[in-house]
Amino acid sequence: MLVFLFFSWAVSTVMTRQNLIPSEDGSSMIHALIPMWDMCNHEEGRITTGFNTTSDCCECYAMRDFKKGEQIFISYGSRTNSDFLVHSGFVCLENKKDGVRLPLGISKSDPLRKERIELLEKLGLPATGDFLLKAGTEPISDSLLAFLRVFNMRKIELTHWLKSDKVTDLKHVDCALDTIVEENVMKFLLDRLKLLIAKYPSTIEEDLEKLNTRLPKMQRLIVQLRVSEMKILLNALDYVGQWLKV
Repeated sequence: MLVFLFFSWAVSTVMTRQNLIPSEDGSSMIHALIPMWDMCNHEEGRITTGFNTTSDCCECYAMRDFKKGEQIFISYGSRTNSDFLVHSGFVCLENKKDGVRLPLGISKSDPLRKERIELLEKLGLPATGDFLLKAGTEPISDSLLAFLRVFNMRKIELTHWLKSDKVTDLKHVDCALDTIVEENVMKFLLDRLKLLIAKYPSTIEEDLEKLNTRLPKMQRLIVQLRVSEMKILLNALDYVGQWLKV
């Protein structure tokens, strides 16, 4: 078992550091390791790394000024904390791009399944997939909102939007929809959020207390991830609650 764990660690160390670069003839993308660049830690910002085909090398520009002897950071891109933990082994406590994925799908027993899937295809959305619940003041992503609207539509709304040439309006918060549909969207999301929060083994208050104690590194990272996810879920719960009151 110990040998397997060390092997898994070694494979993961290499696999998570692979980068795609153009092949010599530019016909395809190939995997490569970039040792020095890959030692840079993450900082919130924009990706400033690219591949220069003329000089045949990877180029990385500083996001800001750095002093002599100061650590240089790069942005790893827009990733959730669960992605950061799985692929890079850390949790970013102030991650503005953080999110929680909600697995959703159209039931095979749904009598309006065909119409829902057709409308989702027009929106460029899958019939089954993970949809992002975001950190911040607007937790419901455009894709999640559109999927939930289609999911909760009655036949009359589905027929209307399948004929409409403004179907992308369904991704916008201010889209004019029947009040019943919008209420059902928020009620469904409210119930789903409550279920997700109830599955956590501890409350956010309990986990915040744990973070004030001495914890093994891996346990601390797991607790930090739970806290970041629960903050998003609780914020979304409050957002939906306020919408339903209005």
